[in-house]
Amino acid sequence: MKKFLLVAVATFCAICVTGCDSEIDDLKYAYPDSKDTVVTLEEYNKLETGMTEQEVWDVIGGKCTNTGTTDIGMGDEYVTVSYGCNGEGSVGANVILMFQGGKLSTKTQAGLE
Repeated sequence: MKKFLLVAVATFCAICVTGCDSEIDDLKYAYPDSKDTVVTLEEYNKLETGMTEQEVWDVIGGKCTNTGTTDIGMGDEYVTVSYGCNGEGSVGANVILMFQGGKLSTKTQAGLE
């Protein structure tokens, strides 16, 4: 429960901060949205922190929806991008992926079966 709360708070903070960036299209980490990509539990379990964005997209078979980008202006290694993905499982199943500097830093899921 404590880990879930920590992840939920971190995700909320990231979403609040990302709303401030209006230059998403200029960032090399901003990918086109895809609502057709559905992540399975098996695919989710293959994802490891440190994977590049392309490695993640290759595992899940497509790109997810960019839900926010934060660039504090200190170089690419500090660009944080959050993606929301549809999940296979119960109603509302989803996956949230966060990348920093182009590498997977956080992954969370709800309802995958």
